[in-house]
Amino acid sequence: MTPLTPDEIERAARLMQDTIVSTEKVRDGLRDDEAIPFVEWGLARARQLAARLAQTDQLASDEEQIADQGYGLARLMTRLNWLVTYRFKKDAAWLTRTFQMVNQLSRELYGEEAPTFSDEEIAAWLDGHSARSNAELLAELIAHLTPSAPSDSAPGEPAPSDSGGESVVSAPSLPGRPPVPPAPLLPGRASAVPEEPDLPTPSGETHGS
Repeated sequence: MTPLTPDEIERAARLMQDTIVSTEKVRDGLRDDEAIPFVEWGLARARQLAARLAQTDQLASDEEQIADQGYGLARLMTRLNWLVTYRFKKDAAWLTRTFQMVNQLSRELYGEEAPTFSDEEIAAWLDGHSARSNAELLAELIAHLTPSAPSDSAPGEPAPSDSGGESVVSAPSLPGRPPVPPAPLLPGRASAVPEEPDLPTPSGETHGS
């Protein structure tokens, strides 16, 4: 497989980032001070994932395949959102299933060595979440799910930090949020995330996540 150029890797990262930003469910129910660092973390993960896949020769140049990676990140982030915003509305069984889906999506993105939550960690979260704010819980969840970074940078680039606030090149702006230089949509790129009828939303509806 021909190694991808830095421009191709950046282009892939931007496409993943656009998928995250265009997915409203990622930030539904969150205040700005909760949503902004959360979305910034997702944008940073897109760049990290693009660099990681490029290093292992698994980063495709096809836009649809790249968008699928962004879609996977958006699904993961949506379920982290659900854990926080529905924690007082759903029972422990529902929250546990959501954690299990988070683990599955993390493995789909990063392989068997992906960061996941153990049964003990899930149980501890269920026991203690009521004493924490949404912002605190989100910060802890994303810190737990941030993969190690030393070998994730593209050749010639510094390794990104593990914090959710690491810089992202030309990150898209968020509606109603402080503007940053936008990542342009690529030709032929659909702005909406594909529907996923087999996975119910917290309200019991069966539309995309």
